[in-house]
Amino acid sequence: MRLILLVSGLLFASTQLSAQGRELPPKLIVQITVDQLRADLLERFSTGFTEGGFQRLMSNGTWFRDAEHRHANTETVVGHTTLSTGADPAVHGLIGNNFLDAQRPSTEHDPDNTKSEGIVLDVSDALHFATQDDNSPLLYPDGNQSPPKDGRSPRDLLVTTIGDEIRLSRGAQAKIFGVSMKDRAAIGATGHAGTAYWYNTGKSTFLSSVFYLQTYPQWHQDWTARQLPERYAGSGWELLYPEAAYSFADFDDQTWEKDYPGWGIVFSQHLYPDPSNQYYQAFLETSPAADELTLSFTKALVAGEQLGQDEVTDYLAISLNSVDYIGHTFGPSSLEAEDNLKRLDAQLADFFHHLDKVVGLDNTLVVLSADHGATEVPAYMNARVRTQLQLFDYDQVEQTPAVQGFKMAHGISAPISSYTSPWIYLNHNLLQAAGADPAEAEALIATTLRGMLGVAWVFEKQRIALGNLPDTHLGRAVTANFLPSRSGDLYPILSPGWFMKDPNPLAGASQHGSPYAYDRHVPLFFMGPGIRTQTIHRRVQTVDVAPTIAAYARTRLPSGTTGRMLPEILDW
Repeated sequence: MRLILLVSGLLFASTQLSAQGRELPPKLIVQITVDQLRADLLERFSTGFTEGGFQRLMSNGTWFRDAEHRHANTETVVGHTTLSTGADPAVHGLIGNNFLDAQRPSTEHDPDNTKSEGIVLDVSDALHFATQDDNSPLLYPDGNQSPPKDGRSPRDLLVTTIGDEIRLSRGAQAKIFGVSMKDRAAIGATGHAGTAYWYNTGKSTFLSSVFYLQTYPQWHQDWTARQLPERYAGSGWELLYPEAAYSFADFDDQTWEKDYPGWGIVFSQHLYPDPSNQYYQAFLETSPAADELTLSFTKALVAGEQLGQDEVTDYLAISLNSVDYIGHTFGPSSLEAEDNLKRLDAQLADFFHHLDKVVGLDNTLVVLSADHGATEVPAYMNARVRTQLQLFDYDQVEQTPAVQGFKMAHGISAPISSYTSPWIYLNHNLLQAAGADPAEAEALIATTLRGMLGVAWVFEKQRIALGNLPDTHLGRAVTANFLPSRSGDLYPILSPGWFMKDPNPLAGASQHGSPYAYDRHVPLFFMGPGIRTQTIHRRVQTVDVAPTIAAYARTRLPSGTTGRMLPEILDW
């Protein structure tokens, strides 16, 4: 009898383990990427967090507290794509929000169509936006299509994503979707299979391109007809909790915050104007409204597409962008950033509750991380800890006597180089026409940079290609970001805390994109059937995320994966 009871108990435990996800893949995988969520902000601004948001992840899943991106250019498309592919940008191909592509004709580019938060000081005819595709115009709600220059697709993504692999493994029954306010985030996270949606300010709804679909489903039409973005008009962004709950309650009015006309830098000024106002959509983005709209649309998608309602694993990528928009405008250390994170916590709690009702969290794997962190506003650091940080003005390089002398000697009046984050590109056509030696120009620019305040390192393209960089985290990070056909001639790295000055007067107060800890250190959570509640302090990397999801879902690894499976998630 004891033997029978023992065997029965073991069989029951095995059945329960299968139901929890060890033997059976989850019905739904939800990969959430919070744009610009630096790892320390979760605890720094945690006062008032609900039990159902970030605290749910901390209390019911595995929390990797020392997760980092290992590539140097910590930008939006780079981070999202790395998380979805398990590949370094040198492999997946999306090395920056913008790049010059030697394998693409320069006529494809329209300078007026550059919409990245990266710094573009000089837009050449060959500059290419990471997800731009003239052959995949946007599909408007009325069935019309956008001009070719506005087209978007994953054409330049060189590898598969986890969503692609789930589709390849499970077939057409596997539903693959991605949602973001940003096209580059939605596309980089989703990949080639399924459908990516991103917000379009002109149409006040989430759109896709003809690469993904030819007509919109009824649920999309219904959500668009609700005109939710317009409903914010006349309301204001107010603090979620009493002021005593905020670390920055006494620092609402900081001189370095970006004062956009009509939006202001204190909460009493944050009022959404009439939708006819030219800044209305920008104010929606620079507030918690961006994430509210994204999650509202995502709920409609989950219901309309019946995600997680059968035994075939579905995949949903969600990119939440309010933290990034607000961080750029007011800085990551601001009352606006603090209140937004508290609101995001409440929004996530509501979304997790919704998923639990319609799919069941016991059937769902949730993964949350960030595409990059954030650099503090230099003026904030100087005021708080008496540093002497500045913005680096790349125009200084072209104005130095040495560079001016080189240009005069060759009869050149235009710039011979330009900075397009993170690369410096020489104007090879101009130099060739002037009979100047590009190698001489490159050496001149490199030498000039190395002698300027705020520049820590300058790496030449040939040096990177030969693997002749210091065996340090900086050298390895630059190598991980290097793709010969898309990389520039020089890779400058500024000193910690510095970033490039953007000539655009509407550019944000804070930036990101460096290889330093504040931009690379991100949170990482796994929560789902069979995953232990634990906090892990060993260092892991974001390239480890996709192969771990693949192993958990029992699919093939994405084609460019260079990361490792995380045993804490897979060893039940």
